[in-house]
Amino acid sequence: MFLLAGSPLTVLHLSKTLLSLTMAQKNSLNHKRLTKKQVQDLIQSEGKLHEEFTKIFEQTYSTGYKDQPLVYELSNDRFLFVFDPKGCSIPGKGDIYAKEYFLKFLQWTQTTREDIANNRANSVSHWKHYSKHKIELVKKIDELINELAEQLHITRQQLDLSYISLDVVSKEAEAYGIDHIQAALYDHLVAYVGEVMRHKKNGQWTINSYSASEKYPYISAGVNGVLMPINVVWQELSSLKSMDLRKETANDIRRFSLEQR
Repeated sequence: MFLLAGSPLTVLHLSKTLLSLTMAQKNSLNHKRLTKKQVQDLIQSEGKLHEEFTKIFEQTYSTGYKDQPLVYELSNDRFLFVFDPKGCSIPGKGDIYAKEYFLKFLQWTQTTREDIANNRANSVSHWKHYSKHKIELVKKIDELINELAEQLHITRQQLDLSYISLDVVSKEAEAYGIDHIQAALYDHLVAYVGEVMRHKKNGQWTINSYSASEKYPYISAGVNGVLMPINVVWQELSSLKSMDLRKETANDIRRFSLEQR
């Protein structure tokens, strides 16, 4: 992903499979990527091809090139992911994942592809798809924050616009379920993260009106400064990692502060 100051974040349109696997490899059970020989030895000793999952990871690119990695089910609730044996990058090498993580990774891969296929590959288009209030969000900030507290079972007093409060929201949002958050509380998270940003930098809610089709709310502050709560929320809803609104909010505020020097 990349960021232009004050702009929507966008998914990189390179190899989505390789990009996601680079991210996922950090969570593999093997510390170093398995060699071709190690992969073949493992398949021979206990590997069982999982045809359904293998089919899900198959991907054909606009050039006509077809990437065909393989997925094997192993003992003790583990999965072996093998890079396309005929591929041009790291053919035949592989990684082992615990079942719980692998299923999460599989779902993430499917969701990412669906978003790209349905033109939801940047933060604003993704938010706009799920948003119930669109740019009217800026008129409902207090209402949305109150509803957020109620739905996540957080007292209104805990939502004091501090970084610590973002830890509380992140924890409760994980428990609530990211899919449910995305469907029902997307605007609410944008509203609260935006209020934290506005409070930290003495900003104000503003509507981007440069594009009729991509109008969105953001926080304006300083000299033409822009803070993007939509970017923060989208990144956390789209991540394989546990939600950490504090970290991403602080990163955007840090970027803003550097630009204002």
